[in-house]
Amino acid sequence: MKVARKDVQTCLNIWKDIRTKEFPDRIEVIYAKGSACKPWESEIDYVPVISDVDIHVRFTESNREDPLSLLDMNEAINIAQRYEEIFLNMRSHSLHLPRVQVVNVNSIIKDPTFIFPRADDIVLLYGWYENPNLVTDEFIRKLDREWILSDLSEYLKTLSEKTFDRSGLDYWIQLRSMNWRVSPTPVRLLTQFLQCSPYEIWTWNRSKIVRELIDQDLTSLVTSYQNFYLSGWKLFLSNFSETKYYRDLLKHGYSVLSKAQNILKNS
Repeated sequence: MKVARKDVQTCLNIWKDIRTKEFPDRIEVIYAKGSACKPWESEIDYVPVISDVDIHVRFTESNREDPLSLLDMNEAINIAQRYEEIFLNMRSHSLHLPRVQVVNVNSIIKDPTFIFPRADDIVLLYGWYENPNLVTDEFIRKLDREWILSDLSEYLKTLSEKTFDRSGLDYWIQLRSMNWRVSPTPVRLLTQFLQCSPYEIWTWNRSKIVRELIDQDLTSLVTSYQNFYLSGWKLFLSNFSETKYYRDLLKHGYSVLSKAQNILKNS
C-alpha cells in the first residue's frame, strides 16, 4: 500500500501542474477528496483503478465559460496522454496508474444536492479554499435518505436487463456505473442511524465504516461490502483479464445496494 500511496501522490502532483499550466490565471482552487486521500487501514480502503482519484477544480468567477468544455478532442487526448507519459516516467516501479476523475466545480455548484466539503476534509493542491457555509445535519440526512430510497431504486430497477447480455470487457461499463454508487451507500445509510455529524461520517474510510456497521448491528451489509472491494483487488491483480471477478464485483455490489435499501425501508 505504500507504493500505491506514492502513486496517488505523484498523480495529484502531475494533475496540479497540468491544470495550472493548461489554464494559467483561470483557476481559483484545486483540491482532492475521497478514498484516495483518506487513511488506509486495510485492503478495502483503496483498490487500485477501482478507486478513483477525485480532483475538483474551481475556475475564477470572472470566467463564465466552462474551459473544460472548450477543449477540442485533440487537446483532450493530448492532456490524457501527457498525464500517462509523465507518470510512467516518474514512477517506473509503480503499482498502478491511478484513475482520475476531474470535476469542474463551476458546472455543479448550482445543483441543490451539491455540498462543499469542509476545509479539513480535503487535500489542497492549489489556491485557497475557504471553509464553506455548512448545511444542517438534517439536510444531509434527508439527501442521503432520498438517494437510497429514490435514486438507487431507479438504478436497481434496470440493472438486470443491462447486465444479462454482457461479457468480457463489457462488464467494465457496468462496473463503472455501479462503483460510484456502492462506495457511498453504507455512508448514507449510517447517517440515518448515528447521531454524530454526517460531515464527520463522510470522512471515514471503509475500515471505519465496517466497524460502525457492525456496531449498529447492520452486519448483513458488511460481508458484501468487504467482498466487493476484495474482489476488486483480485480483478486488479488479474490485470482486468478474469471475467469471473467482474461478475463477482457486480454480485457483491448489487447485494450492497439492495440490502442497504431494504434496511432503510424496514427501519
